[in-house]
Amino acid sequence: MDFDLSDEQQATIDVAAKLLGDKSTPDAIRALEQADDLRFDRDLWAAMADAGLLGIAVPTEHGGAGLGVLELAMVLEEVGRRTAPVPALATLALGALPVARFGSATQQAALLPGVVAGTTVLTAALVEPLGDPTRPTTSARRDGDGWVLDGARTNVPAGLVADTIVVPAAVEGSGGGEVALFLVPADADGVTRERQNTTSGTPDARITLTGVALGADAVLGPIDDGSAVRWLVEHATVAACALMSGVAAEAVRITGEYTSSREQFGRPIATFQAVGQRAADAYVDAQGIRLTMLQAAWRLDNDVPADREVAVAKYFASLGGHRVVHAAAHLHGGMGVDRDYPLHRYFLLAKQLDLFLGGPSRQLLALGGLLAAEGPTR
Repeated sequence: MDFDLSDEQQATIDVAAKLLGDKSTPDAIRALEQADDLRFDRDLWAAMADAGLLGIAVPTEHGGAGLGVLELAMVLEEVGRRTAPVPALATLALGALPVARFGSATQQAALLPGVVAGTTVLTAALVEPLGDPTRPTTSARRDGDGWVLDGARTNVPAGLVADTIVVPAAVEGSGGGEVALFLVPADADGVTRERQNTTSGTPDARITLTGVALGADAVLGPIDDGSAVRWLVEHATVAACALMSGVAAEAVRITGEYTSSREQFGRPIATFQAVGQRAADAYVDAQGIRLTMLQAAWRLDNDVPADREVAVAKYFASLGGHRVVHAAAHLHGGMGVDRDYPLHRYFLLAKQLDLFLGGPSRQLLALGGLLAAEGPTR
């Protein structure tokens, strides 16, 4: 079996790496942090649109490249590698993917061309603070031909800058536990957005829905036992793993560069046994994050059952990412926490991604439940 990247996939990586490497530099990010408390580099976002990166997984009929989850994961990996201050996870994975998969022709035409052009920011409100993201606490009740939504959503990525939010909601009075996704305009009557500060400094939003009236055309995908929500949570989880893969890989690279040039007792500290072992462990963790992420992304891309692989990938991303950035900070000594040195951004973003849609314990619980219900083999 050939595991090499195709020419198209390698070209995608090369374009993303070159553009983000040139424009999302530590100096550029520092300047943005001082100038914009929303941490959204709109010039970089526009450049990504011009390079065709925002439409990587958008169908060709809407101006995109028509590629898949695997190629999107490679773009997100480069975003993570540069800790780029753009809503790539929110727009490209949480928003554009479900619209491309479940959206009607009208919904796709209204949203996807704007994503490709960089003029539309999407996101999804998936986090359930005390429960399962596939069982939303937000409610939707029928009102004539339309719907009314009530509830609150927390930790919505890019929620303060999004134009449209994908909101999962439980259908009232369905009797069978029906769930659906809804497209909610961020400026709709009854929608309130509040800033939530995060470890990375890029704010999330708490979204409150109070009697938000939507038309029948706001439903995204089927109204059933939650198949669309489960699909979205799996894809969002793998996308977060892709970001973490880039974060971990670059943290290892920065650490290798630093320990190879930093000298004590007349030789680089990388030659000390304890330093070399710690760095090697971090490298292995980074490789584990990437390989399990790629396996899960490939299975999703090919519509192969991936629930176990997604849980494994997120487990490695959360646990391995935590270990990588801690090792990197430790091996840098005082430089590891210097806010004028770029490593601190990798540490803070990794901590945020660690818990997004569940940390290691939640993934092990999910995996254990799947194995108990289905057995060790499919």
